[in-house]
Amino acid sequence: MTDESTPVLIVGGMVSGLSTAMFLAHQGVDCVVVERRPGTSRHPRIRGISARSVELFRQVGLAPALAEIDDGANEGTKIILAESLAGRELKELVPPHEEAMEGLSPVAEVMCDQDLLEPVLLAKARELGADVRYGWELAGFEQDPEGVTAVVRSATSGAERTVRAACLVACDGAGSPVRERLGIRRAGPGIFGHRTSILFEADLDDLVRGRSIKICLIERVPGAGLLPRHGGRWQFTVPRDPAEGDGRFSEERSVELVRMAVGVADLPVRIRGVEPWEVAGLAAERIQEGRVFLVGDAAHVMPSTGGFGGNVCIQDAHNLAWKLAAVHTGVAGRRLLDTYQAERLPVGQRTMMEAVARTPMFHTARPEGEEPYQPHDAASVMFGYRYRSAAVVDDDGADDDGEVFTDPRVPAGRPGSRAAHLPVDRDGAAISTIDLFGGSFTLLLGPGGGAWRKAAVDVGARFGVGLGIFQMGSQGDLRDITGGFGSAYGVGDRGAVLVRPDGFVAWRSADAPADHVERLDAALRQVLCRDARPG
Repeated sequence: MTDESTPVLIVGGMVSGLSTAMFLAHQGVDCVVVERRPGTSRHPRIRGISARSVELFRQVGLAPALAEIDDGANEGTKIILAESLAGRELKELVPPHEEAMEGLSPVAEVMCDQDLLEPVLLAKARELGADVRYGWELAGFEQDPEGVTAVVRSATSGAERTVRAACLVACDGAGSPVRERLGIRRAGPGIFGHRTSILFEADLDDLVRGRSIKICLIERVPGAGLLPRHGGRWQFTVPRDPAEGDGRFSEERSVELVRMAVGVADLPVRIRGVEPWEVAGLAAERIQEGRVFLVGDAAHVMPSTGGFGGNVCIQDAHNLAWKLAAVHTGVAGRRLLDTYQAERLPVGQRTMMEAVARTPMFHTARPEGEEPYQPHDAASVMFGYRYRSAAVVDDDGADDDGEVFTDPRVPAGRPGSRAAHLPVDRDGAAISTIDLFGGSFTLLLGPGGGAWRKAAVDVGARFGVGLGIFQMGSQGDLRDITGGFGSAYGVGDRGAVLVRPDGFVAWRSADAPADHVERLDAALRQVLCRDARPG
């Protein structure tokens, strides 16, 4: 006997869980989120939302709210090594592989702290209909071929409720009890550093001396750094010995450490929080077990270097949400859910290695025994990851080198890659092709690709999918401002490109062959994992 039922139960209500709930609710799927903490995060944690993640958030109408919390105008640019903040500056460090990303997206990254982002995600998730419950935790669960039966418990009263869900999404962090219960192991460099972050307030304006500081590394304590945070706050991150305890320093000890880093022995300091954490590179060996899925830190943990971790969590959530929605509404076959692991597992594993490869710059040694990993540039990691699964109709076969990351500066529209940003004119307004994606499947047509339009309407109706259809050219829906559509998407004048709801190319045809209706039918059937031809 169950107390309630829901299509999706999400365990964990931080960035991963709230993003999953928001993306699901935007697709019209009900969900319940249980989070054992009493509210959203009180510590800054992640800092930047990449342009790719901003693209995804814009699909659900978050652009105005993100603009309000964007502190990018005050973001420092210099990473320096100094005796202390007040002391002698020794040198300025240049991050590796951080080339500019102009022209890759219609949006820019948003700089904000996690404790500001989570309330925005929470408000939007609830506005769209998600049921988010703080102060509740998962007490246990069992799954069967038809769904998952979970017991959730109030953290205050101890009262328990039984929830029946079609699927369970574990967003319960690096220590993920769900992952541990399933016996899913993790692999990678492991834990190779322990830190404690001290969040504090102090008047440091005179000591900054007008410098645009992003991070101030402290020379006398290798691996320690001062970071300015939103609202005049600062964070001091210091290495710790795990043998000394859990890393939750007393207020007196925290003040002492801050004064040492700043270089002023009697500095007035107000401690706002102390949080221990680990520098680790670990990825789950699988991220799906039947009807249970791992998202975010439950699936992979990585150093903060590169700013990849939180963004990979958001992109996990987005990839899974549209697939859960398609299966829930009956548009797709259940095998579509298996493509979550096929697509996101390699991306999580390799992105983790990208973050690990960047740690030596911040005086964090590479894990012992680890072979040097040659990192890609940040643009390739953020925009260039490529999917290979049943939800992608491959068209280059032997030419596929199998690389997870490709250069997004030379887009070719290969299936499994992010559909390129291309400036276009729509009814006199300049927009991006990125603005066309997110609701359902989208079919982009070349200037001479009109033959595909009726085929798309008929095939879409056959599958119950409302295809967005946009043709380039003066007689079409969009004007190709730069003339780059053919090269960016790898099709000719009469070609067609099918883009999934997550903005990834699912299939393309360079021309309009005589059997174009059958080809589009077959492509959509494969991508939706529909075993039988629809009636």
